[in-house]
Amino acid sequence: MITANDLSRRGVIYFLAEALKRKIEDPLSNALGLLTDTSSLMIITGFNIPPDYRPETDGIIGAAVLARAFVSIGSNEVVIVLDDEKQRMIVGYLIRRLLKDSTAMEKIAFLTRIDNEYLFREILIKEVSSRDIGLGIFIEKPSPNREGVIHNMRGIDVTKHHLDPRILLDVFREMDVKTIGIGDGGNEVGLGIIEEDVRKYVPYGNMCMCPCRSGIASSTITDTVIVSTVSNWGAYALEALLLAINDKSEYIHSGKEEIMLIEESIRRGAIDGVCGKGFIGVDGMSTQVHAKLVDTIRKIVLSFL
Repeated sequence: MITANDLSRRGVIYFLAEALKRKIEDPLSNALGLLTDTSSLMIITGFNIPPDYRPETDGIIGAAVLARAFVSIGSNEVVIVLDDEKQRMIVGYLIRRLLKDSTAMEKIAFLTRIDNEYLFREILIKEVSSRDIGLGIFIEKPSPNREGVIHNMRGIDVTKHHLDPRILLDVFREMDVKTIGIGDGGNEVGLGIIEEDVRKYVPYGNMCMCPCRSGIASSTITDTVIVSTVSNWGAYALEALLLAINDKSEYIHSGKEEIMLIEESIRRGAIDGVCGKGFIGVDGMSTQVHAKLVDTIRKIVLSFL
C-alpha cells in the first residue's frame, strides 16, 4: 500500500500496518465509505513539539488538504478542532492558499481548546448538533495512554499542551458520530485498536520517559483507522479518492502545492517533528520526498479514471 512504506526509517510502520490488517480488512475503503456518507464533518489535528511546543507539520497539512477537498465536492461544512491559536492561524492560512473558490472558506469553521472541560464539551455538543456533524477525523492527534497521559514519540509527557481527545470521542459516541483515526507511530487517536502491538514494536510503546511509566501506546479507539508512514499521507490518500469519485480530480493537490504547504507552514511557525528547527520537511523527510509521493498518489488515482 502506498501509504505504508518505511521511507521515514522508523522501523515500525510495517508492524503497525500488519497488526491493523488483522483487525480491519480494508481500512482505507472503510474510511472512504464513512467520508462519502456524511455531509458535514469535524477534523481534529495538531501535535505540539517540545521544547518550544510549536505545531509539527504532520497533521495540520493533511487536515488543510482534506478540508479543502471536502468543501470542493459541494459538501456542507468542516469544523477544524485545534489546540491553540498558533495551529488555527497556520491551518487557516494553508486552506486559503489551496482554495480555488474563496467563497468556500465560508464553509470552514475553527474551534480551539479551552481549559474548562465542561464548557468545551458543551460547545462541542452545540457544534455537532447545529452543523449536523456526521463524522470526526483525527489526523496525527496525540492520544492518552491507559493512564491518561499524552506522550510524544520520545516518551515525553506533553499532556498539558494538548486537548484531551477523549472529550470529543465521548461526545461523538453519545451523538452517533462516526470516527476515523489516522496515525503513524502508535501514540495517536484510534491506534488503541492495536495497543499491544504498539507496546511490542514501537520505541517507548510500553515504557515511556515520564513518571507514569506506562508507555506512549494509544488507548483510544475509533470506528476505523488508517496507518501510514506519515499521517499526512493517509489524509492525502483519502483526499485523492474522495475527489476522484466525485469527478473533482482536478482538485487533487500537486507536488508543487505540497512544497508550498510545507514551506508556508514552517514560515508561519510550524516545525518538522523529527528534525526540528532549521529543517524544511515533515517527519524528517524533505519537501521533495513528499512532493514525489503526492504526485505518485495523484498519478495512480488518475490512471483509473
